[in-house]
Amino acid sequence: MFIHNFKYSLLLLLKNKSLVFWTLAFPLIMCFLFNMAFSEIAEKSGKSEPVDIAVINDEGFRGNLIYKETLKILGEGDSKVFNIQYVSSDKAKELLKDDKIAGYLSVKDDDVKVVVNSTGIEETIFSYIIDEIKSDISVIKDLVESKVNQEMQSGNMNVDSERIYNDVSSKVFDFDVNIKNDSSGNMSYIMIEYYSLIAMACMYSGLFSLTLIGYKLADITAVGKRTSVSSSKKGGMLLGSLSAAFLVQLFGLVLLYLMMIFYVKVDFGNNLPLIILISILGTIAGLTLGIVVDIFFRMSENAKTTAFVGIVMACCFLAGMMGVTMKNVIDKGFPILNMINPVAMITDGLYALYYYNSTDRYIIDAASLVIFSVVMLILSWRRLRRQRYDSI
Repeated sequence: MFIHNFKYSLLLLLKNKSLVFWTLAFPLIMCFLFNMAFSEIAEKSGKSEPVDIAVINDEGFRGNLIYKETLKILGEGDSKVFNIQYVSSDKAKELLKDDKIAGYLSVKDDDVKVVVNSTGIEETIFSYIIDEIKSDISVIKDLVESKVNQEMQSGNMNVDSERIYNDVSSKVFDFDVNIKNDSSGNMSYIMIEYYSLIAMACMYSGLFSLTLIGYKLADITAVGKRTSVSSSKKGGMLLGSLSAAFLVQLFGLVLLYLMMIFYVKVDFGNNLPLIILISILGTIAGLTLGIVVDIFFRMSENAKTTAFVGIVMACCFLAGMMGVTMKNVIDKGFPILNMINPVAMITDGLYALYYYNSTDRYIIDAASLVIFSVVMLILSWRRLRRQRYDSI
C-alpha cells in the first residue's frame, strides 16, 4: 500500500502545474531576480568591507575591559570587521546624523546601547555582533574572574588582566577564526538574502502535503471517502504521501542549489553539506506543518492554502527574514516564539554557519527542526486516526 500511495501521490503532484510552479519554479525565478539585483554590488567579489562605527570613549567604556578588548580585536588587522572611531557623545551623534557611520556604541556599566538610524545591512551586522557579545558576556566575566582568582591564590599579585581576557575571549568567541578570517574569505552580506530564499523554499514544501492530505480527507474529496472506509493503515498512507512530496521538493532544492552555485556563483565555502542537511530538515518541517494545517483547519482548499501561506510569512517575519533586527527583538522580548518557529530554526542554523566556525548552535537548530517535525507528525497521525463521520 505504501508503494501504491507513493506512486499515486507523485503523479498527483507532478500534474498540478500551479503547485509545481510556486514550489519549484518560483524559487528559481527569485534566485534569478536576486542575481540581477545584486550583480553590480561590490560585495559579489566575496570580501566584505569593514563597517564604519563609532564608540563613545567615556569613562564607562574605558572601564569596561570586555567591550574595550573585544572591539579592539574586531577593529584590527587586514580582516577587521569594524572601522572604529573613538569619539565623544556629541561627535558620535554628529557622525551618525551625517551618515558617516552605521551607528555608535554607548557603554555605561551594564547598560550597553547600539544607536542606528536605519535597519540596513551594515546596521544589522553591527547590532547583531554586539548582541552576540552581550549574550556571552556573563560567560566571559565568570571565566576572567576565575582566572584572576587563580593567579592571586598562586601568589601573583600583579595580574595581567588584558592577557587573561585575550586568552578567555579566544576560547569563548574564537574571534580570530570565526569573525576575522571567515569575514575576509567568504563573509558577504548578500549571502543572507540567498539563505532567506532557501528557508522560504523549504517551508513552501508544505503546499505539497497540504494538497496530498486533502485527498485523504472524507469531507473534501471522493477519494477521501473511499480512503476513510478502507482497511489501510492511516500511518502508512501518510508516510507514502510525505515521501512523494519530499522527493519532489528535494528535486526542487537540487535545482535551486545548482542555479546558485553554477549560475549565480554563490560561494557556500565548506558549509554546503551542512546547509543542504538543514535544508532537508527544513523541508520535512514544512511538509509536516502543511499536514497539520490541512487536518486541523476545517475550511475550503483555497482557504487552507491562504492560511498556510499566511502562517509561513508570519514565521518568516518573526525569524528576521525581512531584517535580522526583528529576529533580535523577538529573541529578547518573546524568545518562546522563535523557539517554536521552524523558519527561525532554519535561518538561525544558516546564520550560525555563516558567522561561526563552531557547529554547536547549528546542531541545536537542526535538532529543534527534527523535534518540530516529529511533534507535527504525531499530532497529524492521532488526528487522522480519530476522525469519524456520521455519513460520507
